[in-house]
Amino acid sequence: MTRASASAETGQGTLPSFDGTGNRIFLALLGLMLAFAGAGAGSALILRPSPAHGAHPPVRIEPAPAVYAALPTLTLTLNDGRRLQELRLRAVLEFDPATPMEAVTPHLPRIADAIGQRLLEVNPAELRGADGQIYVKDALRYVANKTIRPLKLRQVLIQDMLLR
Repeated sequence: MTRASASAETGQGTLPSFDGTGNRIFLALLGLMLAFAGAGAGSALILRPSPAHGAHPPVRIEPAPAVYAALPTLTLTLNDGRRLQELRLRAVLEFDPATPMEAVTPHLPRIADAIGQRLLEVNPAELRGADGQIYVKDALRYVANKTIRPLKLRQVLIQDMLLR
């Protein structure tokens, strides 16, 4: 009589017997996972970029200092129809390093006059907030490029802009 037939006769169900195969599969998968993790970490350490032996250090190129020309301080009285408001503006123009300062200096009063005339036509409400600075920078860039035609303006920097 076998076990299955004996338990069938007694009416009891048989439980499957585990010989440790489930434990062996779990340990094998765990070992495989650890092996892959170790291989990934090892390859990351081996394949990381390293400086070449005998290579020269990278050459650092320092940009040449730009030419800065400060406009005279502009003080304008603007009218919005109800009241008068005062605009005080200090700006700096940045040119390429190859531009000689002697070529820029004679044009600064003309640029200041032209931007003053242009800003007198503007409603003071348009000069409030960040949009006002953008408007002034664009106007200064346009006037400066028009006045100093062969020279290239690199950037307009606003030092101080006060509307009261």
